Amino acid sequence: MFEAVAGQGRVKRVLERALREDRLSHAYLFAGQEGLGKLDFARELGVALVTGCAGCGACDECARARRGLHPDLSVIEAEGDQIRLDQVEPLIADLALRPFTATRRVWVIPECERLKDEAANKLLKSLEEPPAHVHFLLVTDRLERVKPTIVSRCQVIEFAPLSDAEVAAHLARVHGVGPDDAATLARLARGSVDRAARLAADARGPRRREQYLLQAARLVGGAAAGSGGRADDARTRRPGSAFIALLEAETAALGDEVASRAAAEAAELEQALSDRRERERRVKAVEARARREAARLRRLAALDALDLLASWLRDLLALSCGAPATILNVDRRESLEESALAAPEVYRRLLGIVAATRGDLYLNIDQKLALQAMVVRFEEVTGA
Repeated sequence: MFEAVAGQGRVKRVLERALREDRLSHAYLFAGQEGLGKLDFARELGVALVTGCAGCGACDECARARRGLHPDLSVIEAEGDQIRLDQVEPLIADLALRPFTATRRVWVIPECERLKDEAANKLLKSLEEPPAHVHFLLVTDRLERVKPTIVSRCQVIEFAPLSDAEVAAHLARVHGVGPDDAATLARLARGSVDRAARLAADARGPRRREQYLLQAARLVGGAAAGSGGRADDARTRRPGSAFIALLEAETAALGDEVASRAAAEAAELEQALSDRRERERRVKAVEARARREAARLRRLAALDALDLLASWLRDLLALSCGAPATILNVDRRESLEESALAAPEVYRRLLGIVAATRGDLYLNIDQKLALQAMVVRFEEVTGA
């Protein structure tokens, strides 16, 4: 159990002991930065709670529960940007029902910071005094945005960023990354195994990191702005336009992948279900889930691109302050040293702009407009 989740030894020990001693809280809130495996952990705990084997991971019951086919394990996901009242009301109505096949019923609520006020208020009493057989597993990347009344009714479990050594070991073991590359990507991942996995996938295929760093150098200016990368028409664009165009190409490719998977799943449902109304309902659910997944991947791609830009700026700041041992992009040291021409204050101001843009994306401000505004502010600082 929990073997699929990297690191988090303290959390695993606490929950495994609570399971053994049957002393589980009625409501947990798993919190921490994005990419620490919190949702995977919540799902695994849910599987352990509803299976007779306590989540052995090897039996058919575990396999069904992991595929979302266990009647006593449910996931309530945001529709669009919010978790709405009409999603929570059926949950409340079902609380009085006894478990179908297990001894417990479990609800997993990812992104619980997206609970609308009326949905959160409806859930409060159930979180405070649920039936003995009911457990809630809430997950958030942004604890500060979860309503205090929700937090106060849950046992908060904080997930910590992994060490660089833990991330590197995970990349080597799970993704087959070599030692040198694993060490570099681990530093860039900042403790997030999910981000490390995306960086590893990029290193094996499109290698967009190299292109983003080239555009980062062009945005900031410096000797490296005209070196490295692929000689394509992106070089002839203004740096900000090329950075945004690169991100748009990535998100378009991700959207195509999601759409292709959704089309295949819908085709399977068309073949498998004879009842027209049920078929249409299930196909609509697949399409809605695909839209949410495409939006999630679009946001993650933008955040990853901004993080790469921030890593370049951070390294330039480190070099301008005389701290070369702390740079993250160690495989780009020569280019960084050629580019670190500005005063530290310039890089601090640019890092502040990136941080503000990252916050805008979490607030669901239009992605392209947010990035265009960032580029304008960059040009004001750099005098480009």
